[in-house]
Amino acid sequence: MGLFDFFKKTPTIEHPFFGTLTFMEIDKDSEDNYFEGSGIFEPLNQKIEFQISGNLTGSTVKQEQFYKKVQRDYELISKKCASMIEAEYKNWKEDFKIKDFNAEFTLVGISIPNQSTKPLEWHLAFDTVHDENHMFTVYFIDFEPDFVTIDG
Repeated sequence: MGLFDFFKKTPTIEHPFFGTLTFMEIDKDSEDNYFEGSGIFEPLNQKIEFQISGNLTGSTVKQEQFYKKVQRDYELISKKCASMIEAEYKNWKEDFKIKDFNAEFTLVGISIPNQSTKPLEWHLAFDTVHDENHMFTVYFIDFEPDFVTIDG
């Protein structure tokens, strides 16, 4: 990073589907570059954060389709998340049981992967009423949960 890189304006784009997105460049032409943004997650009618893999050209139609699929299949996906989170949380609290996932866990973010990279690796992040100091992230390979992390 050069001295004058600190003065560069962070590029933003106005995307017709995802809205205002801010480009986060990790390295020129890197697959780690991404966009940040936020929008309404329709199944829950709540605002969440997006992390969309890509370069300055913006997201792709396939990434829009992926996000629509996650919304369409969210009921099944959230059941898979609940099962994974409950199993992980029991490592802390042996008698832990989720009674109503959507009341106890709030979806706060999604990563939307590059759709040309297979398998698709992505995640959903949740806050919880059970511990406001920790975030639960469920990592997926394609549409199957792989593991959970608890950060705080």
